[in-house]
Amino acid sequence: MSRNVRLGIAVAIVVATVAAYLPALRAGFVWNDDTYLSENPTLEAPNALSLIWTEPRASEQYYPLVFTTYWLEKQLWGLRPFGYHLVNVLLHAASALLLWWLLHRLGLPAGWLAAALFALHPVCVESVAWVTERKNTLSLLLTLLAAHAYLASRAALGPAAPARKGRKGQAVVVPWHRRAGTLYAAALVSFTLALFAKTTASLLPAVLLLIAWWRNGRVRREDLQPLIPFFLVGAALAYHTAHLERTMVRAEGSEWALGLLGRVVLAGRVFWFYIGKLAWPTDLMFVYSRWVVNPAVWWQWLPTAGALGLVATLWLGRKRLGRGPLTGALLLGGLVFPAMGFFNVYAMRYSYVADHFAYQAVAAGCALVACGIASWLPAGRPRLARALAVAGLGVLPALAAGSFAHARSFADADTLWKSTIADNPNCYMCHTNYGHSLYEQGRVAEAVEHFEAALRVKPDNILALLNLARAADEGGDLPNAAERLEQALAIEPGNAVVLLNLGTTYLRLDKVGEAVQYLEEALRHPSDDDYLAHNSLGAALMRQNRVPEAIVHFRAAVALRPDFWKAQANLEAAQARLSAGR
Repeated sequence: MSRNVRLGIAVAIVVATVAAYLPALRAGFVWNDDTYLSENPTLEAPNALSLIWTEPRASEQYYPLVFTTYWLEKQLWGLRPFGYHLVNVLLHAASALLLWWLLHRLGLPAGWLAAALFALHPVCVESVAWVTERKNTLSLLLTLLAAHAYLASRAALGPAAPARKGRKGQAVVVPWHRRAGTLYAAALVSFTLALFAKTTASLLPAVLLLIAWWRNGRVRREDLQPLIPFFLVGAALAYHTAHLERTMVRAEGSEWALGLLGRVVLAGRVFWFYIGKLAWPTDLMFVYSRWVVNPAVWWQWLPTAGALGLVATLWLGRKRLGRGPLTGALLLGGLVFPAMGFFNVYAMRYSYVADHFAYQAVAAGCALVACGIASWLPAGRPRLARALAVAGLGVLPALAAGSFAHARSFADADTLWKSTIADNPNCYMCHTNYGHSLYEQGRVAEAVEHFEAALRVKPDNILALLNLARAADEGGDLPNAAERLEQALAIEPGNAVVLLNLGTTYLRLDKVGEAVQYLEEALRHPSDDDYLAHNSLGAALMRQNRVPEAIVHFRAAVALRPDFWKAQANLEAAQARLSAGR
């Protein structure tokens, strides 16, 4: 393939990718794009970059490179969504081209087709059209760059590296950027940056070892030793992410209480789910139904048994089939391993699977299909090769159309929730979020219907109960609001938001004793709303004529929020009453 042909194909891939994602370029922000970007106070702080890199809890997750890109883009085009979406689309297209280059470096045929399949595959839409998933697009780009640099550094050291001589036979000095040491350092730096975008990049050294085994039939010491720093850095940052997922993101509790056997059962089902979506990307949705995992049910073990049986079969048949099929199976399984359920991930509260969990695996899967079929073609059969190439090209428009259609669902938050509810009526989180949006638009009756639907699916849905309590409160039905809040409190007795709202509601119902009880309990569970709890408790104590105690709480509210005028006014009134009483 000539250089001009390669350039033409590369341009065509980029143009086709942009065309397939035109709906995303016109889209707005959805779901937690607010906490990540549009309403993230860290990005507005004078020392934003310092906080992003040095304070792990400054944003929703500690992926400082991602938030650095957000900060930079915010300086360039503010909160206009187009710029953020365009960057995501271009990062995705660039990763497709790097995938092609990587496959060419490995000596695999049809790399251009693999790149095109990946660029247009509908399963990638969630990672590209959702600004929050900059984590995926940026991390994969840097991971592929690290792989290129690492393989180039090994080639520069290996015996196959060509001798470089000048016209008169004298040795030519290798430019610094092509030296093995420089390339190795670049690989390690790029890998580390990829981890700072998303720690699923920690799988790269294992992938490189797998490639070494595929090439040589064994893993040698010289294959393993250079990768030790990669393993150490990857393990450290992956552990840090897992720790924050448990402690800060709160990915723990009954939703993840599967037990070891349950997680093994889940892993098999997750593996085949992603294989199925890779092969036949239809019925894609933002939130899939959450499976009921029960290792006591014998048939739930079949997917796991099938996955293990596949690997065993390919291992036993590696001499006849070659190492490629086994390498492919291990590669796909390894890339989705972090999302198989062995580690707690917050999104698994709603579903055990999500398209953005499979972003890296889609790249590998497209490479396996295109390169695998091309590699197995018998030599001397150009007509067959051309026929298969035409067939491969014929798939691309269908994939592009699927991506275009799926990207439309990310137009805005309401569109996303409505389309997901249509596909998955049991998505309680979608009902809750869409109901909240409707409520803010003043469509209260419709909002209540969705809150009730969320509650029917998940009776312990605290957010739905809080929203129903709010609707009852603002509708003048305080007893109903109190009843909803009592239900929420029975589910989570230590929830500070529930306690605060319950105490305030009872105060308005003139049940002062109950109000004091709940507000005091709320303050035993520190939260960002403590200033409100102090103010309400002060008001309740005033009604009990406990003025000095009330003053203490009003002062605490003012200390926490000096701009909270209501607490300041209450404090002045309480002090005046105390002075008058004396």
